[in-house]
Amino acid sequence: MTRLVYSSITLLCLCCSVAAESPAAKEYLLEDLKNYEFENEREELIIEDLSVLQSYALDSQRKELRDLLARKLGVLSLEGNKNDLPALQQLILAGGFERKDVRAWQSLGIVFGDILVAEHGLKWISYEDDLGKSKALRWRQTDNFVFPVTFFSKRIHFKERFTISEVYEQISREIRAFKNY
Repeated sequence: MTRLVYSSITLLCLCCSVAAESPAAKEYLLEDLKNYEFENEREELIIEDLSVLQSYALDSQRKELRDLLARKLGVLSLEGNKNDLPALQQLILAGGFERKDVRAWQSLGIVFGDILVAEHGLKWISYEDDLGKSKALRWRQTDNFVFPVTFFSKRIHFKERFTISEVYEQISREIRAFKNY
């Protein structure tokens, strides 16, 4: 084992010294680096309107959240704007969601996304990249996207503490920034 470690270290040192002496290794001055053009591997994005199935899935999860609000808090309707934020926060505080219930947390993200649509003029779209297909919000025909479905499920997964209003204010600042850009 010791001999293997020394051999690996020797091999590593040998490779490093060969690489350092290699004519292919080029030195750059600071001015060169400022103007250096890196290879740009732009990933292929497919942006489309929501499919009928995606719209149905969103509607189904909206209904699940409304049903939960009615059962837990007696809230029978939502306004669809930021006036709904206190009711959503109250649902969290009332224990309306189990930590491991990703679907319920994502339903909250969908309703939260609807609030962002109403307040900021975004649009639900289908966003597909090399990682897969997602439902997202888009500002006009720009490359500015918001992914509200997983806002809360990811925070819960990583045991972050948050309030709905804090998340809303943070994302609203970011949305205003890209809208004003």
